[in-house]
Amino acid sequence: MKRVYLDWGVVSNLKKPEYAEIKDFLLTNKGNLFFVYSTAHFEDAMRSRGDDRLMQDIQMLESLVDNHLLAYQKNSTHPFLLTPTEYYQNNKDRDLDTVPDFADLVSSVGQDNPMLGGLLKSFLSFPMPIPNVAREQKLFGMMLPDLPDSPTLGDVLHSSTTFINKMLGDKEYYKSYRYSIRSSGFTLDENSGNWKSDEVVSNISAQMKKLGIDKSFQEFVLSGFGNKDKVSDYEFFMAAYSMLDLIGYKSDKLPKSTNAMNSVTTDAQHAYYAAFCDYLVTQDSHLASKARALFSEFGISTKVISPADIIPELEENRKEELVSFLGEQLREENVERHEERAVVYKFTRRFLGIFTHCVVYANDDETLIELKLAFDNYSYFVFYDEARIMVDRVADYLGRPTDGDYDAIRQSIVSGNPNAAIHWKGDHIFFTLKADPERHRPELYINVPTQANTATEN
Repeated sequence: MKRVYLDWGVVSNLKKPEYAEIKDFLLTNKGNLFFVYSTAHFEDAMRSRGDDRLMQDIQMLESLVDNHLLAYQKNSTHPFLLTPTEYYQNNKDRDLDTVPDFADLVSSVGQDNPMLGGLLKSFLSFPMPIPNVAREQKLFGMMLPDLPDSPTLGDVLHSSTTFINKMLGDKEYYKSYRYSIRSSGFTLDENSGNWKSDEVVSNISAQMKKLGIDKSFQEFVLSGFGNKDKVSDYEFFMAAYSMLDLIGYKSDKLPKSTNAMNSVTTDAQHAYYAAFCDYLVTQDSHLASKARALFSEFGISTKVISPADIIPELEENRKEELVSFLGEQLREENVERHEERAVVYKFTRRFLGIFTHCVVYANDDETLIELKLAFDNYSYFVFYDEARIMVDRVADYLGRPTDGDYDAIRQSIVSGNPNAAIHWKGDHIFFTLKADPERHRPELYINVPTQANTATEN
């Protein structure tokens, strides 16, 4: 059960005849794989405003992802149940390329609450003198364009809004700003395009040190937020990705006339949401390189592949025999950590395409083996459909129970009911499938009595 994230370009290309084999593979294996989409898929799509090809792409996306949406809300990313069609209809009229001017927001507040509006206007009138030495810097002039000689706080906010909107929607302005950063002295090694993904950030940090910047790449990105504790994973990842593009590592070529920083931020969102999945599938080499570099730096296991890699990478072997699998995996080199009275092993591949780890508890009476799914990426949740697939796979492997209402028991496990379980009894081995009450994902427990207890039982 691999969670797969296809970027918009791959989804769109599935309509083409040369992608027929890949499309058939994905649709045929939809029950074994788990496809998700995110709000980022519509950052570009909603600019098309109802193009027939867009609607075909939405239908193609929906045929794979059903209603499995990832969205960032309230300082965290959550799973939602909403089809791409429903998301598009709810959001198609949004203006994605402009940020409202602060003065317009104040005016809106003033209409609803005159007293608060008056206080805000007074606050915005506060003088904000800018030193001449700052004004002489080219980058400063680009970040605060058309700033009057004696600006107020309102002038600064208005000017910064102008800068943001130009960066988002003006291709040449964004490219000029990007060039200004590099011409100011921040240039990467001409061989940077050949750096290995696990070398990119450390090499950039070394370059920054040569320029007299006494911060690592991560520290430099964090400096824009003030307090590390106040920045979310989303904000930090987006800033880090954008920073890579601005300083010249695999910068987006911006091929379309409508491309500017909006294109870069959309790619950054795709990479971020893919960090909740096992695979990011993209044919964009610049997105792929930046994503790999950040995944490596942040310890995210998500694998970046091209459409040509889909079939060999996503095929699963779920017919392995349990005893031989455990005999191969429960080795010292696979020990992740030792706990009190337990050893945690990390598998080199998933058992049944599901379980990534096991915890072995041993005492005089029995050995208890707990098989579990533990993500080593941003994900901390499973969709209900993912949990259902997990239950079905284990039940198909050990045998569907004939007593009781299987569908009802499965639903109870998927919902995280701590009292719901399915039991199997083998040759002196006992299996129990139940949900982790905190994370709501099914776990398989294998109880193996000691030989002495087995003899007593006989």
